[in-house]
Amino acid sequence: MMVLGALMAFALNMTAQTEPVTIESPLVTEKDFVWYTNQKEAWKAETQRHPQDETAWLNYYHAARYMLWFDVNDTSARQAVREMQAAIPDKYTYYLCAYCAIQSGHGLERDGNKYAEEALRHLPARMQFFDYTTWVCYLAMKGQEERMAQMAKRFFDDGNFSEAVLRYNYNELSGMDEGGIIIANGDMAIIPKWLIQEGMGRHRDKTVVCAMFLAVTEYREWLSKKLGIDLPEWGSGSYDENLHRMLQAIIDRFGSKVYFSTTVQPELMEPWKQQLYNEGLTLKYSKKPYDNMAVKRRNVEERYMLEYLLVSFRPEWTSGQNFSANYAVLLADLLQYYERKHDAKHYDWLMRLLMSGVSNTSIDEERKQAIMQLLK
Repeated sequence: MMVLGALMAFALNMTAQTEPVTIESPLVTEKDFVWYTNQKEAWKAETQRHPQDETAWLNYYHAARYMLWFDVNDTSARQAVREMQAAIPDKYTYYLCAYCAIQSGHGLERDGNKYAEEALRHLPARMQFFDYTTWVCYLAMKGQEERMAQMAKRFFDDGNFSEAVLRYNYNELSGMDEGGIIIANGDMAIIPKWLIQEGMGRHRDKTVVCAMFLAVTEYREWLSKKLGIDLPEWGSGSYDENLHRMLQAIIDRFGSKVYFSTTVQPELMEPWKQQLYNEGLTLKYSKKPYDNMAVKRRNVEERYMLEYLLVSFRPEWTSGQNFSANYAVLLADLLQYYERKHDAKHYDWLMRLLMSGVSNTSIDEERKQAIMQLLK
């Protein structure tokens, strides 16, 4: 009993020693379930000591929210919003988290629009990553292009976005034909392109389509107007069936101007997999076969800016490191081409870039070695 008591005391002491740490998105820094659980408790304690501290509430919610990445049945995030509603019901942080909770499927209500608009009326002078990503996506999803553009420019101008993620997305856009349409999903494949267009004023001729937003009426209406086509209504079929119908309408109208980001889930591209040609970082739709390897070489040799892979001058986000390593996965076949053509200059140049893109990351060693094998 004395040993059991000592172990329990030790466990309690370890819990008490957990210091609250600012919660970053897993796209920035990956943590495990235990870490988020401990941080949730640490920040919850902070909210109890300082019930009007919005920073404490925000971190409490985010720690609880990211626990859902590991356990979809966890109710901690819902509980955090409920407690926040009682403590800071008319504060920006409550409106932000209430909206995010609804979007993530663990909110206290179903309609998140009123919380989003209240939050936008209460925007803080200094915004963080979570604020920007939430509101850029919300405004785009609602088809409010002008407001989204203003938010995206502010996000870009703040300078707190991953350079590696921006460069990867810039390269994706650079390899496309003028007036191309790129279909993508996920924050790191969508938001950076909007920042490049609205913040830098570059590649504005391209249309970025967020596939998952096609389920939203306002977004379909905005996209229909922008592209000058009539997208079909969302029907009674499955989610995938509806999504494929929407994308088919775009492909039918624009044909070879349509590209898919290689970060898109394979099932999204399934109906057209025989008509998609790899041009480097993107897959281009074409009814007719063509020399896509020639285009891929052009992109790598002339359009993509790759020298940044050689050295990084600051710690990079997890997503940025994944993108940097992804070049080796997508471009390794060009090494074989250069080797066959006895083009030692381009072979050595590309090999050095791709190896640096992998070795300069902190991805786990097993995955790193698996990618390196592709270069041999």
